Amino acid sequence: MKTTKKRRSSNTPSLRYDLFPRGLAAFLVLACAIIFYFLLLNFDQVQSFFEDVFRAIAPVFTGLLFAYLLNPAVVMLEKHLAKPLNRRFKNSSKGKKTARIISTFVTVIAVVCLIVLLFVLVVPEVAGSITAIAGELPNDLGEFTDTVNQKVQNNSRLSALYSLVSNYLAEPLENWANSGILNNASVWVGYLASGIMGAFNLVYNLCVGLIICFYLLIGKERFMRQGGKILYVLLKPNRADWILHRLNGANRTFSSAILGKILDSIIIGMLCFIGVVILHTPYPALIAVIVGVTNVIPFFGPFIGAIPSTLLVLMHDPVKALYFVIFIVVLQQFDCNILDPKIVGGSIGLPAFWSLFACLLGGGLFGLVGLLLGVPTFAVLYNLCKELIDERLRFSKLPPETLDKLGIKPELNPNAPSFFDPDEFDEEQAVVEMPLSEVPETTELPQKIE
Repeated sequence: MKTTKKRRSSNTPSLRYDLFPRGLAAFLVLACAIIFYFLLLNFDQVQSFFEDVFRAIAPVFTGLLFAYLLNPAVVMLEKHLAKPLNRRFKNSSKGKKTARIISTFVTVIAVVCLIVLLFVLVVPEVAGSITAIAGELPNDLGEFTDTVNQKVQNNSRLSALYSLVSNYLAEPLENWANSGILNNASVWVGYLASGIMGAFNLVYNLCVGLIICFYLLIGKERFMRQGGKILYVLLKPNRADWILHRLNGANRTFSSAILGKILDSIIIGMLCFIGVVILHTPYPALIAVIVGVTNVIPFFGPFIGAIPSTLLVLMHDPVKALYFVIFIVVLQQFDCNILDPKIVGGSIGLPAFWSLFACLLGGGLFGLVGLLLGVPTFAVLYNLCKELIDERLRFSKLPPETLDKLGIKPELNPNAPSFFDPDEFDEEQAVVEMPLSEVPETTELPQKIE
């Protein structure tokens, strides 16, 4: 009896090709686990390697920061130059390219001039104030101590408390002065040398960063197109559109928060300088720089700048210190209620509680950089999560009454791309609602691979 050999149907999936992705995934997971274990065993070397890499590409990050901060000025100047240059060259592409080069060059040169002006005018004034403080501090402390002693001698309780505190602190302070300062002179010299090297590195990063900024601003459309190509290759078109749309929103949030706060702080610093000059307060340039720089920090910036400035004035003249405190309070009220809403506005879209939470979290984890960037970063993440959750609930076929209770609008924004695909939700809903009798049977795999 002749047996016929059954051929495997072309529609039957092959186990070889079905199991290959699983085996590849298992291999990749195992390889990643081994690499991660190796990195943990050599953590110090890995950390040193990444520090060297970051130090080498620090000018690139500086250039990216400059390009992001200067882009609005370049765009504004380019709009004014595009029309006359297009009429002159009678070629829109050539005129646009020339306008971009001229606007970028003028903006970068203006920034260089501002930095040079800052080092020529402000830095010597601030350095002179610091030198004056170092020279006058012993006399001011002596006068302040004499005043306190006179007040204490007239009160027996204060005299006893002052003697107790003085006796308690005298020995620790003397030991710290002898062992902490005199014996660690070499350490202080090392700190001074590292500070000088840090200053040279700062100048190097600024110079190279400005050059990188120039090339980034000229070819920003090309870099954006390259990033868009990568997104559309890796993701579905609707999700790539969604990411690009959210990146535009994040750009608006960061630009309004950072650039607006920098402009606000510059104005506050200038107003503070004018005010302290009128009040004849000592060290006007130093105090204005302290107040203006710390004003960039949300919530805690005014206090961080006002406290050391008040102490400086207090050592010189207590009456002027009182006037200075009143002036700072009035200046901060003007900033919070009038200037900041006009410049920054409510574009961040973050409730006050979450703003304070973001400031505390960012400052605790990343220090000064976290204080500066914590609020806009958290605002972007907050709005991103909120929009994803709202969009997911809209597709979940909840009743309009439930969506209204949750504060979600039932209709979608027609101009905003969606992260989720409505067809996928319709298919999932159809599978869930499908009767059990209509569920298709699974295809049995062949018992033998030929």
